[in-house]
Amino acid sequence: MFHLEFKGDDEFIRFALDSAAIVAMTDVQGTITFVNQKFCEISGYDRDELVGANHRILRSGIHKRPFFRRMYRKIANGDVWHGEICNRKKDGTLYWVDTTIVPHVSATGKVDGYVAIRFDITHRIQLEDALRTSRESLKTLVNVDSLTNLPNRRYFRQHVKKLAWRNEQSGGRFHVALFDIDSFKEINDSFGHTGGDFLLRTVASRLRSLIDDRVFITRLGGDEFGITLDASDDHEAFVFYEKVLESIRVPIRIDSAQRYCSASMGYTVFPQHGTDTASLLKAADLALYRAKTLGRNRCERFRPEFQTAADRRSQLLLEIAAAVKREEIRFFYQPILYPRSARAPSFEALMRWKHPRRGLIGPTDFQAVFAEPATCAALGMYMLDHVFSDMKIMIDRGISFGRVAINLTNADFRSDIFVERFFSRCVSTGISPERFCVEVTEGMFLGRYQKQVDQGLRQLHTAGVEVALDDFGTGYASLTHLQELPINRLKIDRRFVAGILTSHKDRVIVQGVIDIAHGLGKVVTAEGVETAAQAKMLLDMRCDSLQGWYFSKASDVEHLSSTMQTVGEVSRALETEECVETPGGR
Repeated sequence: MFHLEFKGDDEFIRFALDSAAIVAMTDVQGTITFVNQKFCEISGYDRDELVGANHRILRSGIHKRPFFRRMYRKIANGDVWHGEICNRKKDGTLYWVDTTIVPHVSATGKVDGYVAIRFDITHRIQLEDALRTSRESLKTLVNVDSLTNLPNRRYFRQHVKKLAWRNEQSGGRFHVALFDIDSFKEINDSFGHTGGDFLLRTVASRLRSLIDDRVFITRLGGDEFGITLDASDDHEAFVFYEKVLESIRVPIRIDSAQRYCSASMGYTVFPQHGTDTASLLKAADLALYRAKTLGRNRCERFRPEFQTAADRRSQLLLEIAAAVKREEIRFFYQPILYPRSARAPSFEALMRWKHPRRGLIGPTDFQAVFAEPATCAALGMYMLDHVFSDMKIMIDRGISFGRVAINLTNADFRSDIFVERFFSRCVSTGISPERFCVEVTEGMFLGRYQKQVDQGLRQLHTAGVEVALDDFGTGYASLTHLQELPINRLKIDRRFVAGILTSHKDRVIVQGVIDIAHGLGKVVTAEGVETAAQAKMLLDMRCDSLQGWYFSKASDVEHLSSTMQTVGEVSRALETEECVETPGGR
């Protein structure tokens, strides 16, 4: 410890200031007349460089002219000024000081100089800047989608809430839309996540070009986007939303391949369809669902009946779940015949619901449940168990048949459980996989779980299961699919069969399908055969097998023996061309 002697209070005060504060004196023109050692240390200048120089030597360029004008005006009037100033060191480094400037007033009452006392606050300013940056980064993280740099779901909900409040006060209207990309799953499966991400960024870039002060666009997650439009006119909104969809339809090049995309959209109006965020988004989502069920690549405005339909779907799902537990879902078997051949008939298993009030109803009356993957997958498992049981009964009763065809959906392949359950049931029942055919539709190869569908079908096909492409000619399948996918059989849709006697075009299509299938080594089944004349023409076209009410309605396993006796008579008559009409009836 050491002890210092001071000659007086002035010297002590000067020492104290020198130890902690940055002190400088200037004349009224700003020329520096005195600096203490602390000033030299922080500025990097020697005392000789500072004294005699103008104080502007320290200017950082951070503060604009109005800042200095206000400061000079105050001290020129003899008032003390206090504030924070950023200065520049000799080496160019910036530093911040908390500054108090005290005017020195002469005996005549005029300001003749200034004393500036400063304290280094650079560290505090740096911490505040870091905190501010951190807050901005956090705000971005919370509110902005990192892939597309569009606002995210959280921000979207806040924005809709704000718009609802503002328009409620002003009596205005605005629109809320939700849309997703129809082909996103296909592109993601074909090109991987890199291709999917590129698609999303491209769509976001196109959307960004449509943004103005009335438009707010967000990515909600996955391939779903949200839009608000501050517009009172419905036609104006529709035109804008069509413009959005049109921008997405422009081909996108991914990995040197050109891809065509589309989107489905649903939109709603405040306050007509809702006055809060939840109700508006729910209405828009129902409109989006409607756009998808109508074939996608379109825009639908919410209508109240969409909610009614959604309520019916929800009720139907509950009823189906209960029906499965009560085993009200039954299976009926329609023969697939091979006239003019010794081959044993096959059967297609058709699902029916023995409804407690409505009686026996077909899948078209409860097809809404097939849009729900979980319910659809549960029905698939239920079907497997019951079809295996029914086949065991057929075998035990000596009913002669080739295969039993079961109809599958994408949901059956969303995991490996269905295929594993199938093989497990084959082992437990002793029924060979070669006694089965699985019928799939063209859309399954382009829809959800596309890769899983392909892998699952190949597993089944390798084990001896026949694969049939149902409703051929009505969907999206191409000849490439017929070459690349494990398909054994084509089923001609009933709408073409219905017209073969009267429509030249239908006859050409049916004959073309048969010729192509045979050329590729596949067999053909014609569905919906209802008359002897249709059956005979199809056989003349060399169609391999026939199915329809001309031969028989679908029958439950209990009545299958008697059904097959009648079917046999019709089939024999057709072989000898002594045709009879419709024993199956309608």
